[in-house]
Amino acid sequence: MRLCGEGDRILVEQIIRFDTKSRIAYGAIKTAIAEGRYLPGEKIGISQIARELSTSDIPVREAMQRLEAEGLLEYTPHVGFRVTSPDFGHYIHLFEVRQLLEGEAAKRAATRISANSLAELKRLDSEMATAMREGGMQSFSQLNRQFHTVLFEASENPVLIREIEHVGSIYPRTNAIFVMFPQRAQSTMREHALIIQCLESRDPAATNHAYLAHMAAGYEMLLRYRGEMSGEVGAQNLAINGISGGK
Repeated sequence: MRLCGEGDRILVEQIIRFDTKSRIAYGAIKTAIAEGRYLPGEKIGISQIARELSTSDIPVREAMQRLEAEGLLEYTPHVGFRVTSPDFGHYIHLFEVRQLLEGEAAKRAATRISANSLAELKRLDSEMATAMREGGMQSFSQLNRQFHTVLFEASENPVLIREIEHVGSIYPRTNAIFVMFPQRAQSTMREHALIIQCLESRDPAATNHAYLAHMAAGYEMLLRYRGEMSGEVGAQNLAINGISGGK
């Protein structure tokens, strides 16, 4: 007995093609939001995305509805889809998890990173410096993400890496920080240089400390954007295992 008749087979193939187009649209839009190509409040047109991806409106609409369910888009009748404003309360909880996972990955990388991976970090940092000088914050953001990926992979713990990727996919907006705050790029370069120095010294504790301070600095800027920092309360909120971001 055959599972599918000829008509069923054609239908299944059509469903697979549609699902693939929807997933491609979903990934493309989510990445664009994560990298700051679409900023909070900006409208995203279904037909425009469909033209860019050479597909119809239907899979794009489905992708946007999925992103709406994840809180990255909001739909208003007669207006369409817009990028939502960041949910900082949600981000704070995720940040607490990120510091545990990513800090551990950085610490493990200090004793495991290869010469090739160190060279790759330096190459990426050099390209980031070029992007910063040229004002290419989207390129800077993409290179920064690659920098962190190389660092995490150097931990040589596939379970840890997978969990970091999962948490990052829940709230991908942090990659857009350089588009929203170009001034963050210069301090990021200094922090990356210190992380590389600690990795070269094969010092797990120092690498962990430098990485958490790097995270704290980005966290501080987001809190300032939120408008919730004031005096001692702000300083207390920034404390991360005894580490505070630089001013």
